This record gives sequence, C-alpha cells and structure tokens, in this order.
Amino acid sequence: MEEKKSIWTDQYQVGWYDTDINKTASLAAICNYLQETAWHHADHLDFGLRKGDEFEYIWALVRLLVKMEKFPSWTDTVQVKTWHRGTEGLFAMRDFEILDASGSRIGCATSQWFILDPISRRPQQAVVDREIMKLTRHDPVMQEQPEKVLISGPVEFLSTEKARFAEIDMYRHVNNTRYVEWILNSIPPEIHRTNVISSFTIEFLHETRLGDEVDIFGRGMINENPWTRESMGPGITLLKGILREDDHVVFRARLGWKNR
Repeated sequence: MEEKKSIWTDQYQVGWYDTDINKTASLAAICNYLQETAWHHADHLDFGLRKGDEFEYIWALVRLLVKMEKFPSWTDTVQVKTWHRGTEGLFAMRDFEILDASGSRIGCATSQWFILDPISRRPQQAVVDREIMKLTRHDPVMQEQPEKVLISGPVEFLSTEKARFAEIDMYRHVNNTRYVEWILNSIPPEIHRTNVISSFTIEFLHETRLGDEVDIFGRGMINENPWTRESMGPGITLLKGILREDDHVVFRARLGWKNR
C-alpha cells in the first residue's frame, strides 16, 4: 500500500506560454501551478472527490492569498509544495510554498476551499478519513489569512469579459485562474512594465458559465493615483467583477504592487 504524504511536491519548468511581457511567469501561471499541485495532493490522499470519470463532489476555491518575493523567469525550474492545514467550519485550508531550483523560497500562498454538491452547487461538510486527518499539518505558511476583500467608494469601469468555450472547465464554469487572467488584462500594460505584483488576494463569490458577461471595475487607493504610486513606491489596486445579467458580484480582488 502506498504511503501517504503529508507534504506533496511538484516541479514545473516555466514555459514560454507561462510568461508575460517581462519574460517571467505570470500570476495566472503561478495560480495554475498551485491548483494543479493541490489537485495532485488531494487525489493522492484519496480526497479528489472522483469516482471513475465522474465527480461525486466538487472542490471550489473560495479565497486565495499569494505573496511573491520574486517571479521565476522563462525556463526556470520551480518547486511547489503543499499541505492540508485542517478545517474551519465548511472551509478546508491548504497552504503552499514556491521554491526556486536552489530550494530558496520565492513565494507562498494560503487558501480556503469548499466542497460543493455538483447538482445544487451548495457547500457540504468535509468528511475526512481519520488516517488522512493524521497527516494534517497545522503550521501556517504565513500569519495572514485570505479574508474578505472590502471595496467601498467609487470604482472605475475597466473592461468586460465574456465567458467563452475555452475558458470553461470540466465543472462547466469559468475556472478560477481565468479570473486572474481577466484581472491582469484589465490593468494597463504600462503598469505591468514598471511594477510587479507582490501580493494578491481574491475572493470567489459566484459562478460564471458559458456566455455570461462580467464587467470589471477597479481603482487604486494611494495618493489618488488610479493604480500605483509608481516612482513614490508601492501601491494597491482593488477590483471586482459584476455579472452583467443580474449584478451578482463574481469576485473581489486586492493587488499589492512594488516597483519593478
């Protein structure tokens, strides 16, 4: 019988399709690595919620907080480590470390997940085998936790995204990393050229399905600059996506920037 691992490690090489205009892995690519490694570990622990080719339940990412000290460059090798950190109510917590080829930490992340019924899409209580519970590691990768993103005051319309076929995953909704791409696309390229994301929090609040249109609004909140303080130092951007059909809030996000 295969021995179950409390920490799971995957290795990735940054491909050209993972990079942005700065020749480094994009935030969306990093989030894809995290999601893939989370799935591998859950499946290894027999907690992938799959029976054959069907899903008995659905893992849904609710909140994610990513902190990056450095984004890996094209062709770099990175390791992603993950572990289950227990449950709080309906939340299942999972933490991550992102390491470079030498084993030095270049980033970390913490996340909260729901188990959803695939038909009703309602959260279910996680039921974890006792032996698997023994593999839970309660040491957090960071002191901060992904919390609600609060946005008050006026926001500026930035863009509209439509959920197209290539953005729909096997759960028949827009995958969470696609929202990250929408967010990055809504921010002017000159901001990406002169600044780098140091922290990212996203809160997922509503599903988006094929054909849905989502309006994205945002603003900066430092010195009245719409995005960052640029030469004066790092800044913060707040964004939210609104489903055009019924005004449901799809996501809210907070980006922390530092000068490149």
